[in-house]
Amino acid sequence: MIAICNPNNPTGYILTNEEMNAIINAAEGVGAWILADEVYIGAERITDKETPSFYGRYDKVIAVGSMSKAYGLPGLRLGWAVSSSDIIEKIWRRHEYTTLSTSIFSNNLAALALSADVRPRLIQRIRNYIRKGFPLLQQWIDQQKDIFQMVPPQAAAIAFLQYQLDINSTDLANKLIQEKSVLIVPGDHFGMDKFIRVSFGCPQDYLKEGLTRIQQLVTEIRAKKK
Repeated sequence: MIAICNPNNPTGYILTNEEMNAIINAAEGVGAWILADEVYIGAERITDKETPSFYGRYDKVIAVGSMSKAYGLPGLRLGWAVSSSDIIEKIWRRHEYTTLSTSIFSNNLAALALSADVRPRLIQRIRNYIRKGFPLLQQWIDQQKDIFQMVPPQAAAIAFLQYQLDINSTDLANKLIQEKSVLIVPGDHFGMDKFIRVSFGCPQDYLKEGLTRIQQLVTEIRAKKK
């Protein structure tokens, strides 16, 4: 099986059609399945065109999504899987071991959120947060290029920042929580130290305060190394 997250977490990168086809060709060559996590579809930053799904391009695809991320409704605890009927039947059998059913209230709210009238409004909402928040993050990074570098994300409300500090990413994340009450994801979680995942898809005043606190800790760390 080849597991793909598109748009990607943590980089926010969107695969091109050529890259998607290359992955499909690689899978087809050995008869492998493709598990496509497409939870960030709809959260595009640089385009209004939604990211295409792997489903429908190849027979052995399981595409999954949820009401979190692009829809901003993680509290509903609902998602979906799309694949061939026999695979979906097997997924249901395993699903019943952990979650027999979801609440009618959550199902009704999800149906409303995915309706033709409401869905575009939810997608536009998250895109507004992303597109207004990213310039603040970019400006913040531009002011300290000697410490942080970033490949601008094409989608999602997150960025994967590389940093030039003599501290492990998990240690940095823990210090941010304990000393500044700021939660980020360390690069260690992705097997890449000296990176952190930062969210910018939030209200601007909230984002500014979070970035300010990160900068405060960075200044303190650098001062101690002198």
